[in-house]
Amino acid sequence: MAMLRFALVSLGVAALPQLPAEDAVPQHASCDMNISLQAEGFLHEWCSGATSKERFPACYPNGVPDWHRENNVIVRLPDPNSCSVAVSEEWVISGWSWKYVQLAPGQSFSLNVSDSEQAFLKLIRGTVLDVNQIGVQNAEGHWETFVVTPPNTERSLQLDHRLKSIKAGSEGAVFALMVVPVELFNVPITAMDAAPTTTISGPFSEHFQWTKFANYFPEAFPDSLEFWNLAGILLQDHHGDRLNYNQWWTQKQTDDTDGGYHNHAGTPRNGTFGELHMVMYSAAPNTGMIVQLPSTVYTETVHAPKEIPADKKFFWNNRDNDYVQLTLPLPPGYVHGPLWSINVTDGEPTRDCMGAVRYPWHGLVTGPISATPGSSSHPARYTLWVVFEHAPEVITVPTPMLQYVTNAYLQNVVDWPTKACAAREVESDLGEDHRDSSHSVGATFHVFVALVALVAFMK
Repeated sequence: MAMLRFALVSLGVAALPQLPAEDAVPQHASCDMNISLQAEGFLHEWCSGATSKERFPACYPNGVPDWHRENNVIVRLPDPNSCSVAVSEEWVISGWSWKYVQLAPGQSFSLNVSDSEQAFLKLIRGTVLDVNQIGVQNAEGHWETFVVTPPNTERSLQLDHRLKSIKAGSEGAVFALMVVPVELFNVPITAMDAAPTTTISGPFSEHFQWTKFANYFPEAFPDSLEFWNLAGILLQDHHGDRLNYNQWWTQKQTDDTDGGYHNHAGTPRNGTFGELHMVMYSAAPNTGMIVQLPSTVYTETVHAPKEIPADKKFFWNNRDNDYVQLTLPLPPGYVHGPLWSINVTDGEPTRDCMGAVRYPWHGLVTGPISATPGSSSHPARYTLWVVFEHAPEVITVPTPMLQYVTNAYLQNVVDWPTKACAAREVESDLGEDHRDSSHSVGATFHVFVALVALVAFMK
């Protein structure tokens, strides 16, 4: 056939049983966690004759980004009904060790963290019990941690050194376990070509290359822009369906830019995601997220802005935008809660006409809060963060988080019309579009790349 198929270079990673045989789910060879390199090729026969623009996202695995369509690492989990505990091999990304762990319901994973290290846990599916107090206390008295933390707030993912094991809740758990030498907390990133930035190892890590974002889009971004990307790991369940995509970013504080102001508008239904950021190295005390508040419950006392006017829609430099109303500082090891639009009655994300999760405008602040002399470090530092792009099926916010946290009500449902939906209506009049999807940064990105270049060159 003319169709090129994906050839996966695979290596098996043995699962690690943690419990006595009488309590454990049976272990089989199928319990191995499979790590593969995405090779050249397309998912559909028609992709071979299509243009590059037409190929994305449908011709690639669901979850990979437009700017890194190939050579992603794919981790496929085993069937949790066949094994109690599965653990991937370890990567090191800029000095932080990284592995994925899957637990069957009620099963436990033993921790082995030295006094000179600090562990962090980011949940990807299911729940874990009594890890820390960032979740909900359930009817049995256990603190249950979920994929999301309370909306519009920040929480530490740090694990207490006294914790000896991680136990899954009733639906099992999948999580990323990160361990970092404590000494690295005192090491700022000041160069992209030296440690700890370049301290990278693990399966297929030769394909993990820090790349200037301008290299992906040379006509839209100046090469001088110190905005770097390292992609990426696609995590799939045992059926091969997307669970999460991880990619890493850096931004230099003296660029007077931010990590892109965007709202993911126009992302197709099966490529949409819940986006959460965790900072690994911070360039400044105010490093963290900025988010527009499209509306609020307390309209009597808090201004409820409309959508950002067209003349203020800049991809960079939105810290002085009147419509940015909330900032969430993120020290190393902290993650923010949902910034997307939430149905406050059931915690489900709200979606647009294309099925994409709706977001207000948001971005990651990386530089000094002003141009005042002395506000930047010398030498200038980079912020390094990792993005978790979660499948929408796992990002429902438990309603107690909406009840307990005042900030959860600062942001209400995003309901303004989008150009993507208008274009979809025109598209439907012309006929069915065969390009059903994977992860895309969305129409918003492509609308603003021209503005990015304009703003950057005006500096």
